[in-house]
This record gives sequence, C-alpha cells and structure tokens, in this order.
Amino acid sequence: MRLISKVQELEGVYSFVFQPDEKIIWTPGQYMHYTLEHPQTDTRGNERWFTISTAPYEKNIMITTRMAAKGGSSFKDALLNLQIGDEIDSNGPKGQFIIKEGDYNHILIAGGIGVTPYRSMMLQLNRDGKNLPIDLFYANRNEELVFSKVFSELESDLSNFTLKRFVGDNRIEKSDFVPYLGKTNSLFYISGPKAMVETYQRLLESLKVAEEQILTDYFPGYGA
Repeated sequence: MRLISKVQELEGVYSFVFQPDEKIIWTPGQYMHYTLEHPQTDTRGNERWFTISTAPYEKNIMITTRMAAKGGSSFKDALLNLQIGDEIDSNGPKGQFIIKEGDYNHILIAGGIGVTPYRSMMLQLNRDGKNLPIDLFYANRNEELVFSKVFSELESDLSNFTLKRFVGDNRIEKSDFVPYLGKTNSLFYISGPKAMVETYQRLLESLKVAEEQILTDYFPGYGA
C-alpha cells in the first residue's frame, strides 16, 4: 500500500491513509496486519495489527494511532517518518469485531484510541441509511477525543445514535449499564487497551450479561 496522506488528528495522534495496489474489501471493525521494514528495529519487531479506521465506501485504508511522547517503538517512529508515496506491506482484512445483523440495541464502549473501529462502523451505517439503535460510550483521559467532530455530526444525522462522553475522572460505571441490563437484544462491544477491555468485560459478566452478548477488541501496547 502507498501512503497518500498523513494527518495529525490531535497532539500525539496521527492518521495515515494508504492506497492499496489492489482492491480491498472489508467489513467495518476489521483490522489488517502490517510489516514495515526499518533500521534499528527494537524488540517489538517490524509487524503490527491496526484496525481500519476508514469505512469501506472510503476505499482507502487508514491507520489511526497514538504516538508516545517518549520511549515509543521503532515501528511507530518509522511509520511517522514515512513520506507521501512510501509503501508498507499488509495483508488481511481479518477479525470478527463487527456490528451484528438483527434486532439489537448496540452499546459501543471505547477507551481512547480504541474508538477507531467505531468510526468505520458508524460512517458506513450512515452511508447505507441504517439508523440502528446505538449508544457510544467514549472514555478518554481528557477532552481531546479522537474523531469527536465526526461522531457529533453522526449524532445529528442519526436519530438513534447517541454519543456519551466520559472524560478524566468521570468514568464508565455500573450504573451506566443499568438501562441495558436484562435485555437479551443488548449487545456490548468493548474496544481499547487490553486492561480496559478485560475490566469492562468482567464488569458486564458480574452484571449477568451473557457471554454471547459481549464482543471485544483490545489494542496491545497501550496502558489503561
């Protein structure tokens, strides 16, 4: 794939848009595997897995990731240093973290950069004219929410979509899930750092949410 655009979304957060050399068909929420050869490769190696943050109708593949202020990986340094026209190897798409078809209420839970699959999901649903009942619980360390404008615009376009922001010490708690409990058509999607995903999965299980109603997608390499 060839880099055609590099955008700083927020401080420390960048999106990289790549044009594939052949058509790629994916379902929103899926990820791809990337290999980027670079000098002085650290112990984490030259491979990564990133969710596709673009919707299928956008055709190009976008990676959106957070860069460490210091002590980051050699892979991300090499990614950041790519110039327009440079190439990266990839394969996929893969993954089952996708919106389920059927009569469901969808509760999307995101921690920080874990919001990337939801951008793809929501934009494609809007494009396809599907106004599903969806609540996005978006938790972040500060007010700088990645794709905040995109989700705000989607909230205006889709009457059944609600964006719920949880910033700083205002965390997602048990009480926030109460309105959805006891309903077999509620589906909970959790995306973010591994520790955060595991915490909310255990919380939902403690609230007697069935295993088949919980879908998870964790991002390795990020702190909770």
